[in-house]
Amino acid sequence: MLERGPRTFARMLEEAELDRLPRGTPSLLTAAPAPSSRFSARRFCGVCGFSAPFTCPRCGARYCCRRCLGIHTETRCLKFIA
Repeated sequence: MLERGPRTFARMLEEAELDRLPRGTPSLLTAAPAPSSRFSARRFCGVCGFSAPFTCPRCGARYCCRRCLGIHTETRCLKFIA
C-alpha cells in the first residue's frame, strides 16, 4: 500500500531496495569521490576565463591582467555587497 504525503529520505532508501542490487552496481550508498589529482587545481580569471595568477585584494576573486582587474573592480567585485 502506498502511503500518501511526504516521504522521508530513510523511507525512500527503504523503497529503493538497494540491498537487492547485484554486487558492484553503483548506488547512492556505494558512491565515493574520485581520487584527488596529482596536479594542482587550475585557477581561471573570473572575467575572461584565462589562467589567473592574481587574486583581487578585496574579495579574493581571480584575475589574469590589469585590464581584467579593472573590469572586475568596476562591475563584479562583491566585497561591499552582502
